[in-house]
Amino acid sequence: MIPLPAPLSSAGPMGRASLLAAHLAAESTGLSLHDVLQARRGKRASASTRALAMYLAHVGLGETMGRVARDFRRHRSTVSHACRRIEETREDGRRDAWIEGLERRLRRVAESGHGG
Repeated sequence: MIPLPAPLSSAGPMGRASLLAAHLAAESTGLSLHDVLQARRGKRASASTRALAMYLAHVGLGETMGRVARDFRRHRSTVSHACRRIEETREDGRRDAWIEGLERRLRRVAESGHGG
């Protein structure tokens, strides 16, 4: 299960779906939640993991792109671009299976009503 982290003052009032997606993306890629939620683009790995988190929040949990953009402090077009990038990577069968597994795990946690 995904334990919910303590609120991050720099993240502001982040929606639960985006926070769960960010935490799962960070955990699954070995990055810190702080790296995923940082205001600046950061390193390539941070940006890629953030794109995955935005994708999971939007596609996996059905959050609107506008809400995801607010939660991650990005423009809506950035979320749209991130979702397209992740969709393109799903053409690889192994990557698709990995993302599908993350989506299932995220939905289970979200449906359980808690993060841990």
